[in-house]
Amino acid sequence: MRDHEVADLLDRAVATVELPSGLAGRVVAGSRARRRRRLLAVGAVAVVAAAGALLLPQVDPLGRDGGSDVGGAEPGAAADVPTGILGPDGRAVTETQIVAVGRAGSETLVLVNREPHAEERAVGGKAAEVWVAPDGGGARRLHDYLSYDLACIDGDAVCAAVRSTGSGLGVAVARRSGGRLYVLVQAPQGRTVEVVADGVPHSLGPAPRGAVTEVVAIEPYDEVQVWASTADGQRYRIPWAPGAVLND
Repeated sequence: MRDHEVADLLDRAVATVELPSGLAGRVVAGSRARRRRRLLAVGAVAVVAAAGALLLPQVDPLGRDGGSDVGGAEPGAAADVPTGILGPDGRAVTETQIVAVGRAGSETLVLVNREPHAEERAVGGKAAEVWVAPDGGGARRLHDYLSYDLACIDGDAVCAAVRSTGSGLGVAVARRSGGRLYVLVQAPQGRTVEVVADGVPHSLGPAPRGAVTEVVAIEPYDEVQVWASTADGQRYRIPWAPGAVLND
């Protein structure tokens, strides 16, 4: 499924009152505007990075960037599900409803499975609710409908091949809290995950129930890529969904 087809699908979803009209177009336009702003800031970035200019590399889907983990906390494995997380039916969430869970600083992020819209389900799409439970506070829902497994990045042949099997691609959300940025990623069993932020790789390993890493980035949609590797070593991008970046 190409970008323009995803945009058409999201705009048709307006009838469900889950998404505002023109959301897909605004996401694309906003991304382009952010890239223009970053070009204006190159001079300032060059001063900070005087030891060597940092260019955002386009990592080969079949290759691997050989950098080391720097610029963030060590990756964390899946965490326990805190109390107070509810399923779409309003009842306490069950283990089978959990898509991903992980610790993000002083919070726990939880992705809860929910029924996707019919049009998205017809093309293999899935959906989740996003909950956050701060330490010492009550759990609350940040996002009531996050679409994923809908499409691949244009030109990602490995992703297209994986998606055609119906096994799922995985899902990622970014949470900015207390001035820090965390990425929660889930990928199907048998795959490993890596997050690359401004060229800095963070290896998370297997993440069938979710794994979290802290990264350094200003614009996650532009600067952070999430990669999954299959058992035979091929890599594909897990696309960011609209609404996947969750700010304070």
